[in-house]
Amino acid sequence: MPVSGFNPKKRVTIEDLASAAGVHKSTVSKTLAGKSHASAEVQGRIWALAKELGYEPDPIAQRLSSREYSKVVCLCSGGLDTGRVTEKISLLQNSLTDMGLEAPIYTPSQSKGHEAAQAALFRQVRRQRPQAIICSVYALHQPALAEIEAYQQEGRIVVAYDLPSPLNCDQVIFDREDNAYQGAKYLLERGHRDIGLLMSPTNPDLPPRLDTPQSLRFRGLRRALDEFGAAWNPQWLFESAPSEQGAMELAQKFLAMKHRPTGLCIVNDFVALVFMSEIVRAGVRVPVDVSLIGYDNHPLAAHCAVPLTSITQPTEEIVQSVVELLMARLGGDDSPPHTVTVRGHLIERESVAPPLGA
Repeated sequence: MPVSGFNPKKRVTIEDLASAAGVHKSTVSKTLAGKSHASAEVQGRIWALAKELGYEPDPIAQRLSSREYSKVVCLCSGGLDTGRVTEKISLLQNSLTDMGLEAPIYTPSQSKGHEAAQAALFRQVRRQRPQAIICSVYALHQPALAEIEAYQQEGRIVVAYDLPSPLNCDQVIFDREDNAYQGAKYLLERGHRDIGLLMSPTNPDLPPRLDTPQSLRFRGLRRALDEFGAAWNPQWLFESAPSEQGAMELAQKFLAMKHRPTGLCIVNDFVALVFMSEIVRAGVRVPVDVSLIGYDNHPLAAHCAVPLTSITQPTEEIVQSVVELLMARLGGDDSPPHTVTVRGHLIERESVAPPLGA
């Protein structure tokens, strides 16, 4: 028989159980926690009502009431995409879940004017008392970073990954400068001296910093050019959104140039695929007229019209390093923060050849 006055569409609370059982909510709370001194009849009635009404305890409320930290490890990323960003956080979640941990994912907004919302999100995360926070901090503004620092000051664990972090914590850095250096060096070794860089522009909504992905890639390219005594032509820096439309627009700019670079390093393999398709349709031969190198070694790189030479972003190594740092801290490691740097390696395919006349 349904309990009088109970709305079946409403989430059942301890207050609902207390009202239905005719007892104080503390009696219900202690009974469900196995700590009650109430009579067997009262406890039996509470358990029967909990089953009948479909009561499920709120894990966050349980943690707050016990003032203990849980088996939750919060994962925070500045956003999700169709490539390596999503792959990394998904692998992290799977690895932690396999270890018996809960790993909810948070993606704070990167948009300008959302600094307060970012901070509020991390304040909420702190109140949940997770065991640790794993985060990519590139898209985080100072108020959000301050919340994470406050969480650290409570004695809790933070591990950052991807780009260098301003936080005093363990971190795993993916070396984008080295990736760009490897790509440019490979072209230079094959005789190219006119080399361009195709990348996404710096997001004006993000906090200003010196170590953006764009600046790191540009530094790597310039380092290789300087080593070989090759000049840099600013006209060969192509910037556009890392999207299908952006790649198509960049291809049109490239095709309209009177003097084109003979080799191009392209921000990621997806953009490289679209760019390659557009210029090949216009009659440009890859790699005869222009050599192309992509980044990340996405599976599609091997299936381009001309299989694409690419520099890997070793996501599994990044994730493994993050998990190892986390487990060491959970195991009691109280040494100073560790920094692990992960570098990719070049996968040769068919999109690079010596320039014409070399």
